[in-house]
Amino acid sequence: MAVRSFERDSLSQRPFALQWLWQAGYGARTVVLRGQGSAQKEDEDKVIRRIDMIVEEITPAIGARITATTEQVLADGGPERILELLNARGVLVFPQLFLSDEGLAALANRLGDMEAATVTADGSDVNRLGIYRIERGKTDTNHADYVAGNDYWHMDGTSYDVPGKATLLKCESPPKSGGETDFAHLFAAFAALPASRQNELKQLEVIHCMRGAMRYVYDAPTEADYARWDAVFPETPHPLVWRMRDGRHTLLIGSTAYRLAHHEDDAGRAVLEELLAWCTQPQFTYQHVWQQGDLVIFNNPGLLHRSRPYDEHSGRILHRATVKGAEPIVAA
Repeated sequence: MAVRSFERDSLSQRPFALQWLWQAGYGARTVVLRGQGSAQKEDEDKVIRRIDMIVEEITPAIGARITATTEQVLADGGPERILELLNARGVLVFPQLFLSDEGLAALANRLGDMEAATVTADGSDVNRLGIYRIERGKTDTNHADYVAGNDYWHMDGTSYDVPGKATLLKCESPPKSGGETDFAHLFAAFAALPASRQNELKQLEVIHCMRGAMRYVYDAPTEADYARWDAVFPETPHPLVWRMRDGRHTLLIGSTAYRLAHHEDDAGRAVLEELLAWCTQPQFTYQHVWQQGDLVIFNNPGLLHRSRPYDEHSGRILHRATVKGAEPIVAA
């Protein structure tokens, strides 16, 4: 579907509906260009036009693809618009934006307060900017475990009472094969559950820890492995359902969700596996295939994510920046 371009100084040339929105003070808000005529397909009714960015819905439940320049995302008003879209769509894809590392750090700080990369400090040049370099082949065991654990569905920051607000991923080098990143929209998945099931889940407590994530990575962990994991991320209780300030609910599930409190291990894990299967159904998910220069930003509390398997020699390198969380985990 072709998207017409409208310049700020050409109000008289805009369609009447767009003129009205601009004159009424909605020029900086989202403008939806609806197709005219019943013959047009429903899926063509997905393109949102901002005055300075083009935003295309990826699926009905999750994701938006944004055409913009580096200047636009960093300009006054740009980060605020990104946050608005991030809250609504969960995952924002900026194809081949080619943002610099300095620009990545600047954008993270404009979206909130950038998290210092202390836990993932690796001594690299980009690390001094607060950026973590994600790649296979790290020699430090904890870093290698961290990267390997990314292959399984998880939410970042479940070791804390206030998980990160958003994560920015920039593709330095795409993999030759594999290495896609999957996202699952927890807000949408929880909202789609029957009300009775939602109420049942709101009564439960879940235990998160590093052991939970590493059980998928290690076939026969040693006592030394357990001690190392417990030192990094010991058992941490959370409500299973997190109520956000805006009234939406998310689920604290994924690989770090080790067991349900006050449940037999097998029964509790069955509930967690059932919820993971529900939330990762196709209608709630999006898979991103990386190209060099891509920037992807995702709403961390509202999503699970994972990397798909890729070889150490595939060449996949991502740079990650994290925006500090602003909402503590609160029971529903």
